[in-house]
Amino acid sequence: MAVSFLVTDVDFPATARALIEQRQARATYVPTSTKPTELLDLLAREPFDAMIVRTVRITDEAMAAAAPRLRVISKFGVGVDNIDVKAASARDIAVLNTHGSNAQSVAELAFLLILALKRRLLALDASIRQGRWDRVTHVGGELKGRHLCIVGYGCVGRAVHAIARGFGLVVSAYDPYVDASLVPDDVRLVKNLDDALPDADIVTLHCPLTPETRGMIAGPGLARLKRSALLINTARGPIVDEAALIDCLSNDRIAGAGLDTFTDEPIRPDNPLYRMRNTVFSPHMGGSTREAMERVAAQAVENAFAILDGTPFDPLCLVNPRR
Repeated sequence: MAVSFLVTDVDFPATARALIEQRQARATYVPTSTKPTELLDLLAREPFDAMIVRTVRITDEAMAAAAPRLRVISKFGVGVDNIDVKAASARDIAVLNTHGSNAQSVAELAFLLILALKRRLLALDASIRQGRWDRVTHVGGELKGRHLCIVGYGCVGRAVHAIARGFGLVVSAYDPYVDASLVPDDVRLVKNLDDALPDADIVTLHCPLTPETRGMIAGPGLARLKRSALLINTARGPIVDEAALIDCLSNDRIAGAGLDTFTDEPIRPDNPLYRMRNTVFSPHMGGSTREAMERVAAQAVENAFAILDGTPFDPLCLVNPRR
């Protein structure tokens, strides 16, 4: 019997589709907009050995519908907060992500947000489009010599640090799980985030969403920042207490925020963040470059086959313990 894949992305890159076809596996592609009821109906009709998941939520109910054949859920990305990992472990279903495959793309977007805020790019663009040539009102600042605090020194955090070197930024990092021996000498590793915030000119978030990190950046932490500081979030929206951030931005207690992720996505039109003049947004696409999408999709396919075939894979991609 041919191996059967369910891929929750109809725009799955052709190169990754070819990897599935080369192994003579069967694949069913459904949109990322697939509703839970539609997914359950599909799983009840067709058996699948593997799921490759992007943003569709995979619940215990969905896994139960796919049991007992489903053996692996391979995330087309890094964050697995849309997958009930605990339920997968209980059912002996491996959950893997594509650790590190989109790190460069996320890091580059983080710097795009930093530069857009620091050089006041949106205000300058709007000024010109309104027929003005205003070279005084929206003067920005340089990055060289400024203090960048990287929260989460994993693959993305390290890629951010590599770019930061080119700008001459002074870098500190907060990551309670990183091996200190792997942190370069030009990074000051801090044990307490609260101690790092008062010195930071820019705080950029690159940690997973966990019970520990949810709401990690809240009112008390924001209050420790300089009024000239910038906050960048290309990780997960709920890491930041959005209400506290809105209050902070409304009262000019920090200079600005660059956000690729939000507490509720897509962001609602009535979200007060829309009214903030000191913000720059992107629609949760830090890892969504053409190059990264192809790498991530290929790794998601290879991870799934590794579990199905019992062959080696990058252990850092395995998210959950199994029975």
